[in-house]
Amino acid sequence: MVEKIQPTYLPQVRPGDLPDLAVALAHSGLALMLYGSPGIGKTSLFQALGDEPRLVAWASEQCSEALQALPVVTLSAPELNVEDLLGVPTVEELIRRLPDGSEQKFKVTRWATPAALDPTRPFILFIDEPNRCEPSVRNALFQLITGRTTSGGFCLPKGSVVCMAGNRLEDRAGVRSLDTAFSNRCAHFELLVDHEAWLDWAFRQADFSPIVRAFLARHPGYLSRFDPASPSPQQPTPRTWAGAGLALPRTPEALHSHIMQSTVGVEAAQLFRTFQKHADVVPEVARLLEDPKAVKVPTEGQLDRAWILGTALSDHLLTPSKARLGERDPLGHAVGVVLARLAKAGFEEVAIFSLRRAWRSAEKLRKGGGSLPNLRFFSAVQTLSETPSFQRFLEAMQQEGAA
Repeated sequence: MVEKIQPTYLPQVRPGDLPDLAVALAHSGLALMLYGSPGIGKTSLFQALGDEPRLVAWASEQCSEALQALPVVTLSAPELNVEDLLGVPTVEELIRRLPDGSEQKFKVTRWATPAALDPTRPFILFIDEPNRCEPSVRNALFQLITGRTTSGGFCLPKGSVVCMAGNRLEDRAGVRSLDTAFSNRCAHFELLVDHEAWLDWAFRQADFSPIVRAFLARHPGYLSRFDPASPSPQQPTPRTWAGAGLALPRTPEALHSHIMQSTVGVEAAQLFRTFQKHADVVPEVARLLEDPKAVKVPTEGQLDRAWILGTALSDHLLTPSKARLGERDPLGHAVGVVLARLAKAGFEEVAIFSLRRAWRSAEKLRKGGGSLPNLRFFSAVQTLSETPSFQRFLEAMQQEGAA
């Protein structure tokens, strides 16, 4: 029996695509609607859009004012009342002249603009979970998205952008289908999980567990294993892994298993617990600098130990160097020696992943206008260039950098 393949109605995008989409749709007048399973980072991605230079430049042009950033106003649709969008009615007394020349007092209703909506400068209006709100609230949102106004008299300032995000129907997260009139005012996309981007984000967080990062480098499929049919309240998602990675360094060791099971569930926690037993493979920096050839490298079959060591070595390549241009950084050289030994021991995939992760960071710094190259990374590359097994990879990196 041939399995029936369900059609994909939405184009699938990755987190790195979002700035380009936001800029393009800002010109279109349509709202950007992003779907995805719970916990994959939809909300945090939109909240970071306010610093996107191209979007800020577009908004500056629209409002004829030089802006440094766009404020992000977040409205959680399921928590809204109609008054949160339309404002609260107030009564004013006006004096109006009648046709016969006499004057008479009239009471009229005015709507007080909600404090969250600033009519004086452009902003990003992010509406979270519009497919979980009450119909009356959705009607008010419809007017705001369609005409960029509310019946209370508020108008979105020129240069403002409307974005939305919600879970999918199949996620069983209490969502309802958006009506066709509402949907037709939006451009709809499905967000995919970007494993490498998540690892880069996790590295930038203060005191984030390196063992959690190493585990997800080793088991990328466990970053997002959301199952709406599971009876367990714990699900491995980017959000819950982020919580585990931030909590673990601040938790007594005796409670580590409790933290993991409470955040990512039984199966992932058990696999992580086995993985964590190999954390002693990471050498101290002083020992690594003193004699990198003496650092113990995992042997055949010790893949977990290899990933933990490879992650630690990659972390070293992402730290600042005090070496001057033309000098070889001592720690970068030591990391290169151990990575070469790791590859020679049969873990070339791990070593290349570690080096590529550092390369991505160096490229982001270069494209972001960084004034100095990552000397520690390039010192490691210089050492590795003498290893034949890395020649093809290094050549590919040079071509990528030239492009």
